[in-house]
Amino acid sequence: MKLKRMTLALTVALTVGLLVACGQSDATSREDTENIQSEENESDAAEGTGTVSGEETEAGTTVLTEDGTTEKSEADAGTEESETEDETEELSMAGITPVRIYGVISEIWADQNTIVVDNQSDASSPGEIELKIDAENTLVLDATTGYPVSLEDVQTGSFEAYLGGTMTMSLPPQTTPYVVIVNIPEDYGTPQYAIVEQIEKDGDGGATVTATDGRSYVLSADTQIVPYRTKNIVTIDDIQDGTAFVFWLDEDGTASKVQIFQ
Repeated sequence: MKLKRMTLALTVALTVGLLVACGQSDATSREDTENIQSEENESDAAEGTGTVSGEETEAGTTVLTEDGTTEKSEADAGTEESETEDETEELSMAGITPVRIYGVISEIWADQNTIVVDNQSDASSPGEIELKIDAENTLVLDATTGYPVSLEDVQTGSFEAYLGGTMTMSLPPQTTPYVVIVNIPEDYGTPQYAIVEQIEKDGDGGATVTATDGRSYVLSADTQIVPYRTKNIVTIDDIQDGTAFVFWLDEDGTASKVQIFQ
């Protein structure tokens, strides 16, 4: 009887021991499997083959690079490239040959930096135009002196203006001019604004200037050459390709006075 009990106790002990051993083995196996999967994920992320979370944007996705920085997807890169092209196009339009218009000033809105004109030329948009005066980029000049004129001192009557390459599609259209020549007396030869494309000196102190608009002007040794708003001494040698200037013509069509902008 004692032998049977001892045999039964030994059998139970062996069974319990085997069960405990199996449980520990399963736990160790699961832990090893999880560690292996974790190591594989880390390896994939390091090699760039695993899934990397991205932040969705309107134009594409921001992704994580191998060095830990972020970069934009091809869609975002294309958007930035398009914006750069638009900026380049806008800048190139700002440098085109100025378009000359003329007519009558009907209103001056000094508080809105605007001169309302009736364009009577064949260039640009005919009829009413609002000239938006930019203090940094627009010259408003007196026709007789070439001096700057504040909007409060601009008079209604004849004008000439030189426009850039952009104009709104509004009614009336709006544009920011390079130059507006105002306060023109009746029967007065309005000075002209131009940009030098080429200058050929004649060896006698004069020169022939070809402007970017295709017109040509003759300067003689007696042509008065003055600077704009400075006391610098300027000569015909200061007139170079790309120089912007205003000039007054005498009865013979020769420039009697040239005001250059440096």
